[in-house]
Amino acid sequence: MTAHMNIAASTKILVLSDDAAAASFMLDTFGSLSRYDVRHLSLKALGEKGRFDPTQFDLIVLDVDNGKLLQQPELFTFRTSYRDIPLVVVSEDLPDDMLRLLFRLNGKDWLKKPLERRALIDMISTHAPGTGASDSRVHAVVSAVGGAGASMIASSLAHVLAQPTKNSTPRIDLFDTDFCSGALGYYLNLVNDYDLKPVIANPSRVDLEFIDLVRKRHSGGFSLLSFKQPSVLLAPKGRELVLRMLDVAAFESDHTIIDIPYYDTPWKFEVLASVNSICIVTEMTVPALSQAKDLFTNLVRLRGNSDQIFIVINKYRSKLFGLGLRRQQTAKIFKEIPTHVIGDDWDTLSEAVNRGVLPFQVNSRARFCGAVGKLGALVR
Repeated sequence: MTAHMNIAASTKILVLSDDAAAASFMLDTFGSLSRYDVRHLSLKALGEKGRFDPTQFDLIVLDVDNGKLLQQPELFTFRTSYRDIPLVVVSEDLPDDMLRLLFRLNGKDWLKKPLERRALIDMISTHAPGTGASDSRVHAVVSAVGGAGASMIASSLAHVLAQPTKNSTPRIDLFDTDFCSGALGYYLNLVNDYDLKPVIANPSRVDLEFIDLVRKRHSGGFSLLSFKQPSVLLAPKGRELVLRMLDVAAFESDHTIIDIPYYDTPWKFEVLASVNSICIVTEMTVPALSQAKDLFTNLVRLRGNSDQIFIVINKYRSKLFGLGLRRQQTAKIFKEIPTHVIGDDWDTLSEAVNRGVLPFQVNSRARFCGAVGKLGALVR
């Protein structure tokens, strides 16, 4: 067990709920994070003296469901007796008269059902004593077409974000979601032979201890999660496994970079809808640029806006003469969509891949490294 997990394991949470599905979801979510010790009781326990000692808990999660519980006096008697214990509430969408009763509970926060894992974790991490708010940011690097070089950009971006500042050393995770090839493990000479098949059948096994067990540490200052396990794509619980691994990894990181392949997966657009920033990586050909524009349009529709979505044109070669595309011609395709161009740097990148190191370790002054550094400044 790691040091940070020893510190985190002391927060005790009480879940009061009569909704079996919601209670199971909360137990499963909190149970995946070793810093929390969670217990579930039905709401009738509120009226049973001696059934439990509320003072033994650091936080109470109260599920009032459709709001009928708010009309029961024992709830407010209980809250009056234990007002010093932080309380957060989950419920269905409530009418205005029920919301007024909700305010009387003096809760720290409220979350509407059906619950979402990331929102639930963020709420608890904000209000549980001793944990503080989670400042984790998640960045996706997604290929518009195969071979665009997104994996090399993702690994270099992880290195950029991992650089220490005057006040701290960031915790960075790099997650490779191309389970067909596990390419990042090969690129960085950190091949992971851990067999995920037993975990695919039971994703609830994924917690901080599991992530610490399977992650590989890179000398560039970040941790790598990369597996060549094609069965994850086809498994009925593959989506649940990947989303759970992402949640747990991101929870302990300052920045998480997700390398997402060009092909569809059961979790691809769910992840892209919720990350903080997206870099769409493409090449300087008409078909590749068109694919990037289509993906950009779909993501704007999915996320509701274009904030923090960047088009990255990789492997650009300038020509004095010839019929190749020029940078000015990309304006005809992307119009007002801002683009970022990374010049072709075959010598640096080919040596990096062949040696299993980062481009920075080959030539820190390479054009590629400078361009990725600017991307890091945009998403940091």
